[in-house]
Amino acid sequence: MMDNPIIYEKVDWEILTNKQLGPKIKKIIENIPSDVQSIIDIGCGNGVITNELAKKYKVLGVDRSKSALQYVTSEKLEASCDNIPLPSQNFDMVFSSELLEHLPNEIFQKTIQEFKRISKKYIYITVPNRENPDKLMIRCPECKYIFNRPNHLRSFKSEDFTVLFPEYKKIAEFTFGKPVRYYHPALLRLKRRWIPSISWIPYFWIDQNNRTAICPQCNHKFYYFYKFHPLGFLIDGINVIISPKRPYWLMVLLEKNS
Repeated sequence: MMDNPIIYEKVDWEILTNKQLGPKIKKIIENIPSDVQSIIDIGCGNGVITNELAKKYKVLGVDRSKSALQYVTSEKLEASCDNIPLPSQNFDMVFSSELLEHLPNEIFQKTIQEFKRISKKYIYITVPNRENPDKLMIRCPECKYIFNRPNHLRSFKSEDFTVLFPEYKKIAEFTFGKPVRYYHPALLRLKRRWIPSISWIPYFWIDQNNRTAICPQCNHKFYYFYKFHPLGFLIDGINVIISPKRPYWLMVLLEKNS
């Protein structure tokens, strides 16, 4: 979910499919507690996960995008994640996948409160695992604004959920997905300082069919090229040596304290 509604409505929702997320969806469903009957999926996007959950549970998909919700086959509601017009403690479980990393501070804090308000018992969240958002920074060729290509504004680690949800206890936690290499912050600062923006993101990190971006500042849509730079290549090589790979997703299941 992106803070800029214009950009969010321009997302190509047909790109994200069940085939791509099949193993993740299976892992999510395997860990849903046996006493859950009703689920609200907040920030459901095109419903690729929501629609699978609805085969077994009573599910409501919530998203602010009309274009995304047209793909949701369960019950659905157009609403922002920080202001959901539903009664408190209305669902056994609040579920949210790949939402929180997109939210600016004020909306983020209000969204966390909405999760707590709506949940009867459980909150189940998936986010990128210890991601460094600076890794995918690009510069808009139109207005020169620097931003994270997938519009990720924050990073999460396991301990963050204990702080964010002190009223809950962690009953399950696991990492999952393709291992992705972390990028050392100091090396990223060197890249940003010493090499041109067209060489910031290494060629091999990004699918050549997926190199389009929309600037959140001016809404300019563009295709960004990669140009080899010897210093950038050297920095990338050093990072490969010193930085570990981690499974891409962090999944956390929380239960309200009795």
